[in-house]
Amino acid sequence: MSEEKKWEPIYDYKNESPYVRPNRIWNSYKPADIPKTIKYDPISINDYIRQVAEDFPNNVAIYFVPTDKKYTYRDVFLYADKISNGLYNDLGVKKGSSVAIMTSNRPEFIFSIFGITQCGAAATPINPLLKESDVAHIVRDAGNINTVFCHSDNYRTIKKAREKVEIENVILLGAQKPKGDAILFEDFVKDKEPKPPKVEIDPLNDIAALLYTGGTTGLPKGVMLTHNNLIADALCTMGIAKNRYVEEIGKITSVTVLPICHTFGFTVVLISLSAAAMMIMYTSFDAGEILKTIETYKLRGFVGVPVMFQMLVNHPDFTKRDLSSLESSGSGSAALPPEISRRWEEVTGVKMGQGYGLTEASPITHTQPEWLPEIRAESIGVPIIDTDAKIVDPATLEELPLDQVGELLIRGPQIMKGYWKKPEATAKTITSDGWLRTGDLARMAEDGYFYIEGRTKDMVKYKGYKVMPREVEEKLYEHPAVLEVGVVGVPDPVIGETIKAFIVLRKEYRDGKITEQEIIEWAKERMAGYKWPRKVEFINRLPRTAVGKVFRRKLREWEEKKES
Repeated sequence: MSEEKKWEPIYDYKNESPYVRPNRIWNSYKPADIPKTIKYDPISINDYIRQVAEDFPNNVAIYFVPTDKKYTYRDVFLYADKISNGLYNDLGVKKGSSVAIMTSNRPEFIFSIFGITQCGAAATPINPLLKESDVAHIVRDAGNINTVFCHSDNYRTIKKAREKVEIENVILLGAQKPKGDAILFEDFVKDKEPKPPKVEIDPLNDIAALLYTGGTTGLPKGVMLTHNNLIADALCTMGIAKNRYVEEIGKITSVTVLPICHTFGFTVVLISLSAAAMMIMYTSFDAGEILKTIETYKLRGFVGVPVMFQMLVNHPDFTKRDLSSLESSGSGSAALPPEISRRWEEVTGVKMGQGYGLTEASPITHTQPEWLPEIRAESIGVPIIDTDAKIVDPATLEELPLDQVGELLIRGPQIMKGYWKKPEATAKTITSDGWLRTGDLARMAEDGYFYIEGRTKDMVKYKGYKVMPREVEEKLYEHPAVLEVGVVGVPDPVIGETIKAFIVLRKEYRDGKITEQEIIEWAKERMAGYKWPRKVEFINRLPRTAVGKVFRRKLREWEEKKES
């Protein structure tokens, strides 16, 4: 970042975006104060947020509620600089490396991300719900991880993973005493000078985040997001909101409840940091605490996932707290049940705007800004700035007429660089002219609003997590009672979709010798918190297609008949 001239994005209100084809229907709704495109010199996420920290050094960046401790923007980079010094000079983390982070939401998570990326390395968040086999797969597949930041709650998982794959260094968060050969976080940064290494970063090509997400093979694939991917997504998401974040920089308070280990949560954090906001951070979601926070701090906006809104509207304090400060609310990662949206609007007076995104798009691609003619609970809205979308025939990739259902494709500066070490999977997902195949079925209405209609694959979306049936099936086959199993997503009135396993038992386990609940408890102990089946049904025969594949559509039809 140049020291002579302050870095600033240029909001262009006249020229069309190079990513968006002209005459797109949704552009007709845009007011004159919404930019058509945003231009800027490439910049790393470190320099991008450091500039904010230099302008607002004494503003509180993070209020960590569990410890009642506040960290200023100066503190964020004091810790980040110490971390990068230690990683680079003591632990050998260099450009091209990755460093894993396995913890729930904590200030150290944010410090570590900026410390890691200042080394020219990529941050690889690991969901704290994952089991050791998943962790071992991620470390093995990445092949460039020698250090893991790990909370004491997850130390046992990391310890077991180290039996399967080499992890040289473990830096322990939230612990009073060392465990094994792990280094306490406090000891790691204690004597380090806050001097980051001088590393030349290419924002357009260097990877800032290597995020592992479920793919069509059922095994997690590494999604490569560059510095520019993440910054573009943050800028374009802010830009479509009438630049409220820019105009009110340093005056915003937000609440951080989305898991930062997911790109949705991290992008929301990046947006908050961009606006020099004070982030009120919790390690886990507590509906009563969030309602109290909205009332106490007069929050103007709240962003969450459907299950959070479900818990909020069903909490006894929902109608007791003063939520009149709210001006906007947004839901993402999964379909929001209309009844939840209705109850939210009824009490708060604020319409619920769903959005859309996926890890491969950094992740936000669609939102429902306040300037649209109306906010529709069942729609995902329209593309953000510098983002185009189209509906195509999944087989031919030919664009379909309005209101026809097909596969949703996305194009924009936030589209991933590709899948880590998987060029064939990348080529199947990103077309030769730069369109990202989402794998979701959708339609664009005649008025330009987009709607998600289903999925092109059998992927299950449980509370925003993508789960492949084969992953669940393969683990269930390890149970001695399971002869055959088919897993599908089935409707859930609260969270939209949940995981159900249809199981054919071995003869020796039939006639009441094992129950569905026992299978569920067994799976719960062996699978990630979002992967184990919430429903199990024993059946006599598993339906299969002519070529012997599990006939998943038939299983879903069976479930639908029971519900009707």
